[in-house]
Amino acid sequence: MSRSEARPADFVVVGAGAAGLAAARILAGAGAKVCLLEARHRIGGRIWTKRPAGWPRPLELGAEFIHGGNPSLWSLVRRAGLVRQSVPDIHWDVSDGEFRPLDDAWSRINAALRGINPAFSSSFGEWLKLHPHELSENDREVAKNFVEGFHAAPLRKMSAQTLAAAARAPEEKQFRLSGGYDEVIAALRSGVPRARLELRLGTVVKKIEWSRRMVRVTARSGRWRASGAIITVPLGVLQAPCGERGAISFVPPLAEKQRLWRQLETGHACRVVLHLDESFWEDPLLPAALRSQSGRGFGFLHGRQRDFPVWWSQAPAPLLVGWMGGPRAADLAGMKKKEVFRRALQALGRLLQRPEKILAEKMVSGDMHDWSSDPFSRGAYSFSQAGNEDFPRRLGEAVAETLFFAGEATADPLELGTVHGALSSGERAAREALRL
Repeated sequence: MSRSEARPADFVVVGAGAAGLAAARILAGAGAKVCLLEARHRIGGRIWTKRPAGWPRPLELGAEFIHGGNPSLWSLVRRAGLVRQSVPDIHWDVSDGEFRPLDDAWSRINAALRGINPAFSSSFGEWLKLHPHELSENDREVAKNFVEGFHAAPLRKMSAQTLAAAARAPEEKQFRLSGGYDEVIAALRSGVPRARLELRLGTVVKKIEWSRRMVRVTARSGRWRASGAIITVPLGVLQAPCGERGAISFVPPLAEKQRLWRQLETGHACRVVLHLDESFWEDPLLPAALRSQSGRGFGFLHGRQRDFPVWWSQAPAPLLVGWMGGPRAADLAGMKKKEVFRRALQALGRLLQRPEKILAEKMVSGDMHDWSSDPFSRGAYSFSQAGNEDFPRRLGEAVAETLFFAGEATADPLELGTVHGALSSGERAAREALRL
């Protein structure tokens, strides 16, 4: 077959992250011939686990935690026999060198969020303005940092309705996988019948031509034809201007879909992972309140500084993760790694009230990935936008029984931005494609 000829398949799946692999697994398992196209030279999408020499445990540059009650993800974890490690649900409010447990603060904040009127349709930022005395000044700061950090969302856009619904949901425990998050990706990949799958890495899709029950997908390296396509690329990639790397053009254009995704917004986050010398945990560098409480598994530190206000340990390994989300993280997009790490160490120094130089001496190595500047992600993950809470569902609706959309940006509002949201969306899109 010449390069100009279109290779046949029953379905083309664009994107080999959790959503794309989940979709391919169901389609191929039902007997369909599937072509799975991935722009990167690896599978996994925004799950990216590395195993550098000398590191005590796998290095997560993307997703790290498993949480929530999603049955698809937990079923996969159990079937694959993946080893889970519980994450300490301990939170500290750090200010002026003092470390105060945040347990009571979370209770007060959740109580306030649960009291948000279901008819209130504006943002969390607007709700805070209209209810200046609902939370104390300290709790307001904690709540603001949580929304920007966990949801990677601007306060003026984050849905107050969704936050209220999340506060009413059962409390979730968090886990990490001892062997690395890419074990989930490996389990998904192993569940796809190899005889029914054509997996192409390093294949950047540029154009999808479609008519009812017929698609032609064009990449620089080839062309494919099928009766349907499942598009699982991140929201930021859907929004990419025509002609930019990673952008996909639809012929004819998807006017209604474009209207939806242009009104949505991708959240931004920046995480750095520091591999520290063992002596970090043995000398008075770490405040006594944390050492005496729970050692390396001290949980999460929540500071007040602009850069990297949240830190947690990957106990028992000597690893610290620094995190910042929302508009502040967007400011770091495109910045050189050396400068990002300098700012991260400065922030950690302010948090622990220790000189940056001493912390730098304790640092064996570190790593990060700029997801906002990555042309195949263009951001961290999506969030529930005030007034547009139903847009993710509408974004996931099929077009002419031919184009199907999946990915975390099409998940339930309470699962936006999560691996389990992506996984469920891929399964949903595949079942829709088979049914139609």
